[in-house]
Amino acid sequence: MDKLLLGVQSQTIDLCSFDLVPSFVNISYYFHYSNDANEPSFMSIENLRESFYLTLLDFPILLGRLEIDGSGHAKVVVDKNNLNIPEFKESLSNVHFRDLQASGFSWDALPEGANTVGAVTTADSSGDIKPASAHIVRLLDNSGIVLFVSVAHYAVDGIGYCEFVNRWAEICRWIRTGHLVNELPTCHCSFERRTILDKLPDDRKALDDPTRELITGTGPLVRWLAWISPKTRGALFKTAFSLMSVESHVFHLPASRLASLRALVQECVPSDVRLSDNDVLSALLTMVVAQSEAESKREAASASYLSSLASYLFPAIYEPDSSFATQVVCDTRPRLQGLSTTRYTGNSVISPCLVSSMEGLTSSIDEHSLAQIAKGIRQLVDGVVPQYIGQLIDTLHEDKARFMCPSTYAITKTTLLLSNQSRFPLYRADFGNGIPTCVSPIQTFFPNSSSILPAHPLTGGYVVYITVAERAMAKILQNKFWMCTADLLY
Repeated sequence: MDKLLLGVQSQTIDLCSFDLVPSFVNISYYFHYSNDANEPSFMSIENLRESFYLTLLDFPILLGRLEIDGSGHAKVVVDKNNLNIPEFKESLSNVHFRDLQASGFSWDALPEGANTVGAVTTADSSGDIKPASAHIVRLLDNSGIVLFVSVAHYAVDGIGYCEFVNRWAEICRWIRTGHLVNELPTCHCSFERRTILDKLPDDRKALDDPTRELITGTGPLVRWLAWISPKTRGALFKTAFSLMSVESHVFHLPASRLASLRALVQECVPSDVRLSDNDVLSALLTMVVAQSEAESKREAASASYLSSLASYLFPAIYEPDSSFATQVVCDTRPRLQGLSTTRYTGNSVISPCLVSSMEGLTSSIDEHSLAQIAKGIRQLVDGVVPQYIGQLIDTLHEDKARFMCPSTYAITKTTLLLSNQSRFPLYRADFGNGIPTCVSPIQTFFPNSSSILPAHPLTGGYVVYITVAERAMAKILQNKFWMCTADLLY
């Protein structure tokens, strides 16, 4: 801590529109480590703590306070005399690692209180929004640890989150092996928000209509949500989501099954269209979630007061719709020349939108119906070129309140937010005792969202995390095509 206090400098970091769109979201994962060698000093708290604070010197944005004015201009202010120190805590548990592993790392088997924050970025008991939180849960008989790490999405995106965790692990290994701290390899990550703007071309490409609607639908609700403070907005979303009955499950999709399915679907598209695993899996998730929404909404709605209130506030979750929007998260790093080499840690993702008719999505799931959706997703993603990215940024910047448009769109339309995180280097987080046995998401995320996560390197395939309304999840678990393709983990 002393090195942190002496080394940090006061500064103001201006945020961009990409940072504001997910500004009320936390990025959180559980990292499960087994003490197979029965090492007495396994992942010692002293090394973890020292390396954690040293890592913060490389990520000063995690030491500041988020400020957004009424016009939507946002910044993180780092005051070296009044730092917003992220939470770091350790606790002991009576859960043994073997029991956690035997459960498949099910949420039900986790030590109570392992996650110190939820999906929504909110102020803590001190009244501050903590930009990061780390909780080390030491398991029974020193059999292992559960490491919970959460970082506010306004500070980093998924790649930036991994850069932070893996830098922490790198410094911890360095200390553990007896190297001098002042000889640490330099961290070359960038958090300067102009990095993306400097990589944009001069010309522009028009946005497709669905994506333009997604980010320009400003109305009284959008403007009010953009105007209120981040603390108030976080508290509001946390309360609103607590009124909704949502359920999450995690599935595993073996690589061989997806390869077989992709081969069948590929035969149903023109030879010049090459489908990826992501195209086919995204198409499958679109159809599965859309069908679950349609089927569950046809059933009788609950008459309870809270459900009625939630239905009024979130009609997309409760009322039938004739269309279904799939927001496909795309990373701009490989699409903007030179951006990947900067190791930019700020938000650099966009979510172009594919709108399909609900009637088409509720047809039988087979290679032909999947091919139509997969082809649309392929064309959508191929269209995310530098000129398109530039136009999207320009459109967001035209009105500072537009950062709230995607969120209000999601609660007023029937949608699915799809994020392929399978290339995230989550399994590189080696603190000196090997990589994690499992990396898992938090218990509940935002409704109508799905993430494609990396599986353990020895397992392969894909881990799929889905959060929808409870009654929609019941339909997903009854979907024969999905349940024959994916294995339910927990």
